[in-house]
Amino acid sequence: MTSTLPCPSPKPLEIPGFRKLWSGGLLSLVGTHMQFVALPFFVFDMTGSTFATAVTAAGQAIPAMFLGPLAGALADLRDTRRVLITANALLCLVTLAFCLSPLAPWWVMVLIAFLQAVLGQLVEPAEVVMVVSLVPAQRLPAANSMLGANVSLARLVGPTAGGALYAVAGLPAVAVLNAISFAAAGVLVSQIQRVDARPAQPVLVPRPRLTSGWTEGWTAIGKQPMLRALLVVSALTGLGEGCVSALIAPYVGEVFGGSSALGLLMSCQAVGGLIGALVMIRMTRPDLMPRTLGWAAVSGGLLLSVMITYPLFYPPLYPALMLITAAGLPFAAVAAARLTLLQTLTEPTSRGRVFGVFSGITGTVQLSGILLSGYLADRTTVYLLLIDSPCYLLAGVVMLRRSGRQRSG
Repeated sequence: MTSTLPCPSPKPLEIPGFRKLWSGGLLSLVGTHMQFVALPFFVFDMTGSTFATAVTAAGQAIPAMFLGPLAGALADLRDTRRVLITANALLCLVTLAFCLSPLAPWWVMVLIAFLQAVLGQLVEPAEVVMVVSLVPAQRLPAANSMLGANVSLARLVGPTAGGALYAVAGLPAVAVLNAISFAAAGVLVSQIQRVDARPAQPVLVPRPRLTSGWTEGWTAIGKQPMLRALLVVSALTGLGEGCVSALIAPYVGEVFGGSSALGLLMSCQAVGGLIGALVMIRMTRPDLMPRTLGWAAVSGGLLLSVMITYPLFYPPLYPALMLITAAGLPFAAVAAARLTLLQTLTEPTSRGRVFGVFSGITGTVQLSGILLSGYLADRTTVYLLLIDSPCYLLAGVVMLRRSGRQRSG
C-alpha cells in the first residue's frame, strides 16, 4: 500500500497568472516612481512654491476620495482582467500628454496628473480582487509580501532613474518611459487566463449595483471591529503620507540639495523594503498580522522622527540613507499586513467595495494632509514633514490596542 502526502501549494511566483500580474505591476510601478520624482520637481522648478507642488499632489489624491468605492464595486462586479487591460491602455495614452510640458503652463500638468489618477483608481482594487482568485489562501500573506517586494523593487530603480533622467532630458522623457511601462503591464495581464473565485449569485438575488460601493462597503466594515481599527490606521498613515507627498521634494531640495538626493533616499528605502518583504514572505498565519502591523507602525514612526530632524544638527546625507533603509523594513511589514487583513476579513463578494471605502477615506485625509502641509510649509518650514512620524506612532498604538482586546476576548 502506498501513502500519499498532501502536495504543498505552489509559491506565488510559481503560479503563472500571479507571476504575470506581479511582473506587469512591477513594470508600471517603475514608471510611476520615475514620475513620482520628476513631476514634483518640474512643478517646483517652474514655480518655486511648495504650495504648487502640494496642488499637484492634491490633483492626484482627489480621485480616490470619490472614485475609490466605485472602482471597488467595479472590481467586485466585472471581469478584473478586462478592467486592468483597459485601465493600463488608457493610462499609457494619458501619460504621453506630459510630453507637452515644454509648451504648456505648469497647471496643465496638474490636470493631466488628475486624469491619470482617475484612471489609476481602477487598478489597485482590481489587483486586490484578482490576487485572491489566483493564489491559494495559505499563500496569500506570501503573495501580498511579494507585492510589497514589487513596490520596493520599483522604488529601488524608479526614483534614481527618474531623478537622473529628469535632470538630463526633462519631464517628457520620463513620461515616454512611464507610458511604455503601462503598455507592457496591459500586455502581460492580457495573457492571464480568466479565473473567478467569487461564488455565483443565485438567480433570484438581485445583483448589486455599481453605486452600492459606499453603502455595502461601510456595512461590511461595521460588522468587523478589526476592520474598523484598520480603517483608522489607514486614515492616520494616509494623513502622514499626504504630508510626505507635498513636502518631500521641497524638503530634500532645501536640506540635501536636489532630485538626485531624493532618488537615492527612495532607493535606499526600497532596499529596506525588500528585506522586509523577504521576512514577511515567511509569515503564513493571518492571525499574527494585527500585532505585526502595530509594532511595525510604531517602529517606522520612531525611525521617521530621527531621520527627519537630525539634519538640524548634522547636515550630511549619509545618515538619512542609513535610517531610511532601516525604515523600509517596518514599512514593508505595514503594507503586507494591512493588505492581508483587508483581504482575509472581508467576504469575497464585497472585497472590492471594502477596499474602495478604505481608498476613499484614505484619499480624503491624504488630500487634507497635502493641502494643509503645503500651505503651512510655505509660511513656516519644510520640517512639517515630521507630521508623518506621530501619524505612524498613533496608528501602531491603535492596532496594538485592538489586537490586545481581540486576544483577551
